[in-house]
Formats: sequence, structure tokens, C-alpha cells
Amino acid sequence: MKLIGSDFDGTLNHGGIDEEKLQAIRHWRAAGNKFGVVSGRGPDFVKELKEKLGDQFDFLISCNGGIIADADGNELHSAICDTVSIEEFCRDVYRWGGQVVDFLDDRYFRIGCDRSVTEPYDYLVDDLPPITFFYKLCMACKSPDEAREMAEKIREAYGDRVYAMQNWSMIDIAPAGVNKASGLRWLADHYGIAEEDIITVGDYDNDADMLREFASSYAMENGNEYVKSIATYTTPSVTDLIRKEMQR
Repeated sequence: MKLIGSDFDGTLNHGGIDEEKLQAIRHWRAAGNKFGVVSGRGPDFVKELKEKLGDQFDFLISCNGGIIADADGNELHSAICDTVSIEEFCRDVYRWGGQVVDFLDDRYFRIGCDRSVTEPYDYLVDDLPPITFFYKLCMACKSPDEAREMAEKIREAYGDRVYAMQNWSMIDIAPAGVNKASGLRWLADHYGIAEEDIITVGDYDNDADMLREFASSYAMENGNEYVKSIATYTTPSVTDLIRKEMQR
């Protein structure tokens, strides 16, 4: 049994989800293999996957490895961060130029720095509800360069407690030690799949861990140069990847 963990945006959804792609996934799973999505999106993304893939996936690793669920959205595993004061964290990133932080524990809401913020928010940092942990934080920046600089500041200040990943002009923040590769390792152990039978595919920096850490890794041809430099192979599509792996 083998397992394909695919990024979604820019990867599985590159060019849309057509019948040819669905048929390739059907063949892969009919051969006794597993297929699923590894995404920075939240766990509710399983509903959209159901709409796009029907029953042709086995799992969703969401929050960049933080929450692992089966195809029905039943949680199999999760990792939390309970060592960071969200109020302190938000005040730091606002001081560094950030404006709004998206927060996810058992709830989802947006935290604004002060009343001058024009973006929609649910709470100001001065008026937060009780928070004891999070699965994921996320924030938007004005450009990839700004996101890169902000991610570096977060890593310098909080690197022993969180893992900050740039994703284009976004920054995804997970508990320390949690990333797409760690999620795949947990899932492979759950299924009893050897690490050498894990296949990964992605297109951008938040896919880097799973592309770098597994031997059978594919960067999308539309991906950035960094991920193409660390992946073992490149591919124009998930369809093409599955066809190649079926022939091995």
C-alpha cells in the first residue's frame, strides 16, 4: 500500500478537478492505495473536498499538519499549542506592522489590533474571549517579501513554541514541530504504511517540509523555484504523477 499526500491550492486544484483527474485517483485507490489532501486550510475544508472529489479521497490533513481527519471529517489526531499568550503574540505582530490575526481553536475568529483597522474583525486584542490553546494562526501581509520578513520575526521571537510558514503573502503559524511532513508521518503510521511508500506533491514554500523529507516527492511545474529545487521530481499535474506512480 502506498499513500499520496497532495497540496490542494495550486496543486490538486491546478487546472480544476476534471473527470480525468478523478479517474486517475479512482485507479490509484482501487489498487489498494491511499489518497488525500494536505492543506493549510482549516478542518471545515472537508466539506468542499466532498463537493469536488466525492468519495475519492481517504483523508484530510488540515492546518498544515495540525488536524488529521478521515474523509467524513472525523478527527483522528490533532496537535495544539498551549504555551503562547495570544494577546502577547498579537501585540508583537501588530508592533511589527501586522493588522489582523486569524485564530482557530474550537472556534474561528479574527483579531484586530485597534479600532483604526479597516479589515473586518471579530475581536480587538484588548477584548479577547478566554483562550487556552490554538491549532493554527494565520495572517495576511501586503506582499510575499513582507510575509517573509514577518515570518522571520515570528520565528526569532517564538521559534521554540510555534512554526511560522510563509505561504505567498500569507503566514501560517502552527505549534512547534507541526508541519505537513509530521502530519503525513502520523497518518502513515496510523495506516501501517512505510515511510518510503509516502508520495508528496506541492507547489509552494508551505509544502517544503513534505517535499524535502520524503524521497518520492513531486513539485508542480507551476510551483516556485525553491520547491522545484528540493523535490525529487517535477510534474505538470497530479494526474500525471499518479500515472507514473502506477507504473512503478
